[in-house]
Amino acid sequence: MSISRRAFVFGVPAAATVGTAIPAAAQAGSAPQPPFQSPIAIRSRDAVPAPGLPALRIGYPHSADLTLRYVSRDGVCTERGEEEVVQADVPAGVAHVRLGTTRYELLQYHFHTPSEHTLDGRHYSVEQHFVHRGPAGETLVLGLFLVPGGHREQVPRHLPEECGEVRPVTVDLAASLPRNLSTFRYQGSLTTAPYSEPVSWLVLQHAQAVAAAGTVAYRRLFPHGNSREVQPLKGRRVSYRRQ
Repeated sequence: MSISRRAFVFGVPAAATVGTAIPAAAQAGSAPQPPFQSPIAIRSRDAVPAPGLPALRIGYPHSADLTLRYVSRDGVCTERGEEEVVQADVPAGVAHVRLGTTRYELLQYHFHTPSEHTLDGRHYSVEQHFVHRGPAGETLVLGLFLVPGGHREQVPRHLPEECGEVRPVTVDLAASLPRNLSTFRYQGSLTTAPYSEPVSWLVLQHAQAVAAAGTVAYRRLFPHGNSREVQPLKGRRVSYRRQ
């Protein structure tokens, strides 16, 4: 995605975009740019209103056959850490989102406990990340805070164990997101190794209430959590698109 297009879609200042899009080693004669990592602490009062940014359009189906698996990072079946997640893999072409005329295909989603991003100083029980790929290979992640108190079994109560079997699941993806699609948008990175940049983040303002059994099961699976700590903002602007 070009600098001008990224600035248009995500409200990123040109200087910050250059820092994330161009490796420091390739900038001959310039000082190394600071890494722009994720997650971050989002403060709603500091977010810049950006009503001109394109709306988020969801193309998720009501029924999708996915594959649920435990992603191990260390090859050890008895140790769990922040690098490991339970992940649902999405077949190609099943689901997508749009920003303006650009379509981003949903590759997978996974969970972190507690939430990796914070909103106004609050950590949520679980954060769900919907990972998408754009037409030029760019990465877009939609972040959703989950709280117990609803009826949807969004976090499966029967979770795959590390080194366990892969499980087929049928999921209502269309009901996964809240009706209010207001988002905080910023440029960052993956939150697991290799922490690649740039990643375009859209973090939904409104949390989704889900069945408590799933969040409890996930926290039992990762009793010490599987979240990366918040990273310095380093001058980045967080935009807010009400929707």
